[in-house]
Amino acid sequence: MAHTINGIITSFKYDGELPNLILVGNYHLIPFQNKYGPNYSDSVLEPYEELTKETRKILKELSFKGKCAYIETDYFGGPGVQISEAWYNGERIIGPLISFDGIENPKVRPGAVLVEDSINETLKTIGVYRHEGKDEFDSVRLGWYRSNDEIIEEYKKTI
Repeated sequence: MAHTINGIITSFKYDGELPNLILVGNYHLIPFQNKYGPNYSDSVLEPYEELTKETRKILKELSFKGKCAYIETDYFGGPGVQISEAWYNGERIIGPLISFDGIENPKVRPGAVLVEDSINETLKTIGVYRHEGKDEFDSVRLGWYRSNDEIIEEYKKTI
């Protein structure tokens, strides 16, 4: 089963106009659907697969309201990759961190730091605590969603 999501997680109540879901407490997830077009690859920031200049600008702006994380996952049937970073007061405070699961001899993308459980490390940085028997990822219910399409469908039910 695939797990492919990307978006911004805020550590504060997000009340903007972008599609978003409340994860737990004041943590909100803002998913992004990139618009593939002739210049799409030019706007993606390395070492990411989905983070665009426009999304990074939103991330930076939101970080003036509180700590924020950007996350990407790309898993299929177990093996996969995750990459993340955190921002606060207009500055990146951690990342990009990258992790691989079930991939032999992974190629670490230039600019990324190889760690175990990159998203969990980033979520800790923005203040997420583990619930008993869960990691940070599942403590904020990110495991409930498999794709940004699912997240956006869930959001549409709330408006």
